[in-house]
Amino acid sequence: MKKYYRVCNINTHQGLWYDYKGIFTGLIHNDFNFCLNSKLEMDFDPKLVGWLSVTESLEGLYQWFPKADIIKLQKFGWFVHEFEAVDIKFYERFQHDVIKQDTSKFIKLIKL
Repeated sequence: MKKYYRVCNINTHQGLWYDYKGIFTGLIHNDFNFCLNSKLEMDFDPKLVGWLSVTESLEGLYQWFPKADIIKLQKFGWFVHEFEAVDIKFYERFQHDVIKQDTSKFIKLIKL
């Protein structure tokens, strides 16, 4: 198993673009538009339903979400989560790793 990191909701583990079922929420564009990547469009891809966008390191995650963004997001229940995963693939279209959500294991919440 390998460790991966993502910013997601403390209760639902959903991301800022899509919920856990793969339904677009646009939260990053509307509610959290203070984030560095709030203008980044991530179009729906049915091949990604059931997969979670991740980075292999915290340093990589901070390029997506700078620490200042994460600190603000924490006030709304969004934190860095560490996962262990064995089902991993590289998503060419957006040039990042994704892990299978139903076989990945949540390890810990990281507060900044």
